[in-house]
Amino acid sequence: MYKRIDHIVIAVKNLEQSAALYGERFGLQATDVGKLTEGLKETTFTTGNTRIVLSQPVDPNGPVARFIEERGEGLYLVALEVDNVDKAAEALRKRGARIAEAPSAEHGRLVFVHPKSAHGVLFQLVESKA
Repeated sequence: MYKRIDHIVIAVKNLEQSAALYGERFGLQATDVGKLTEGLKETTFTTGNTRIVLSQPVDPNGPVARFIEERGEGLYLVALEVDNVDKAAEALRKRGARIAEAPSAEHGRLVFVHPKSAHGVLFQLVESKA
């Protein structure tokens, strides 16, 4: 059902400092540096066929800001690529997972697995583009 990890999102307080650390420490090249999207300022690193996205909240009341306030900086989201979001979501529901859908201006329909269904980790299902 799952093809790969499409991307992971790491919540950070200071995007510039965090991006510099990831670039220097891991030797990663940043793309989309400081991109503004849906209440976040983001920088993306690509390694293999997976993206690592650093997200700094711009909106102090947004979910990433609340996450940082409650838990501190760190792993915020794991996005799994699937062939069919609806089928994957239904299979997870049957296994007891709590599923939430949300519209996204940039990404269209998004399907999430609630963190309470995954030991505190937010998962997102992403449909294959091909």
